[in-house]
Amino acid sequence: MQNKKDQLVDSFYENFLLTIEDLKSILQTTSRMTVFRKLKQLPYKTSYSHCGKYYTLDPIANYDNNGIWAYNQIYFSKFGTLKNTVLHHIEKSIIGFTCYELEEFLRIPVHNTVLDLWKNSIINREQIAKEYIYLSVEKGDTQFDLRKQYITSENSLVPKEATDEYLALFMSLLNEKQQRLFAGYESMKLGYGGDEKISQKTGLNVKTVSRGRKELLSENIDIDRIRKKGAGRPSLKKTKKF
Repeated sequence: MQNKKDQLVDSFYENFLLTIEDLKSILQTTSRMTVFRKLKQLPYKTSYSHCGKYYTLDPIANYDNNGIWAYNQIYFSKFGTLKNTVLHHIEKSIIGFTCYELEEFLRIPVHNTVLDLWKNSIINREQIAKEYIYLSVEKGDTQFDLRKQYITSENSLVPKEATDEYLALFMSLLNEKQQRLFAGYESMKLGYGGDEKISQKTGLNVKTVSRGRKELLSENIDIDRIRKKGAGRPSLKKTKKF
C-alpha cells in the first residue's frame, strides 16, 4: 500500500497540477496544515497566477528561457512567487524593464507588484517620457544609462535619412539571427508598440521581432547557434509546363 507522500507524487505526475482541494482529497484530510506539512517533503511550486491556486512539482515544470512554465494558461516560475520572479529579472537585466516588457513574458499584470517593490526600496525606478523604467538597486544607474542609449535616435544603426531600399540592402547582409537581434534592438529603442513598427519597416514577422527583443533583454544569446544558409525550408522545385 502506498504511503501518502507517494500518492501525492503519483497524483502530480498524473495531473501535472493540483489545487488545495485536490490535495485534501488525496490525503483524506480537511486540514490545510496537514497538506502543507506533506508538501514540504516535496520540491513543489505554487502558481504565480490565479492567486497561487495551483501546485505542481518542480521536476514536472518545463521552464522556458525566462524560467517560466505555462500549462493551460496557468503560470509557474522557477524563482517562486511573482514578486521574486520580477525582482530576479530586474536585477539580471541590462537595461531594466517597463511593466509592459515584464508583462509580455510573465503574461499577467505586474503593476502592483513592481509598485510594491519600489515603495519598499527593493528596486529603483526612473522615468523616460511617460514610462517608468524599473531598475536594480545596485546597478540601476548603469541600467538607466544603457536604456537611454537604446532609445536615443542618434545611436540608431539605421540613419534617419536612410530609405527603405537601403534598409533592405542592409538586412540582406545579415543572417537570420542577426536580423532578428537587430530588429529586437531597434524595437527596444522605440518602446511600446516597437515590435509592430519595426515589423512593418523591416518586413520581418512581428513575432520574430519580439523574439529578438526578448533574447536581448534576457541576455540569453548563443552566438554559436547561428542558422546556416540553406538550413531553412527547402524551396519548391519548378516543374516543366507541357
